[in-house]
Amino acid sequence: MNIFYCIGTVATAFLMSTLSAYFICSYNNYPFINPSLTDEEQNLKINEYIKNVPILIIQSTSLMYLISDNIIKYDEHTLFQSFYTLCMYFLCIEAIYYVYHRLIHKYFYLYVHKKHHTNITVYPFDTFFLTELDDLASIRLPVLFIKISMIEQFIILYLYITSSYLSHSNLFWSHHYIHHKLFIYNFCILFPIFDII
Repeated sequence: MNIFYCIGTVATAFLMSTLSAYFICSYNNYPFINPSLTDEEQNLKINEYIKNVPILIIQSTSLMYLISDNIIKYDEHTLFQSFYTLCMYFLCIEAIYYVYHRLIHKYFYLYVHKKHHTNITVYPFDTFFLTELDDLASIRLPVLFIKISMIEQFIILYLYITSSYLSHSNLFWSHHYIHHKLFIYNFCILFPIFDII
């Protein structure tokens, strides 16, 4: 698989997710970035975003390129198979991220994850305010053992990046918003399956 095709897929998913989340916030009159920040603090957030998003895109692209032999042709799955594959993928993402997130909070919080929790009241733009070690790699890991197509990968990336933005608000659900306030609850990303269990 061509590396530029991988970069294009991942970068397009990031761009479309960012624009979608921004327009959803605009439509609902919800600020995308914390309105109480000073200009200097906003510039700091923007610089962090500019630094972190390319790192995330490179990580996702590298993994996609390395496992490109596992990526199937878009027409190998029927609609039902795609739906089943996406459900299994979502379940794996939530399991991996739940374990990762709990371990980070328990053992590596000060070194890896504390920066992300700088703000207790969060806004969508706070999603990628994190250290270089703290990433969303768990979203990509299930591809190592679940065969999916590029279209299915794009859907997963788009859904999870968009929901990561929106979960840092209380627009539609407050699951992750509560996590930022209380720290010891709600470690899943989108579907709180393992938090409920």
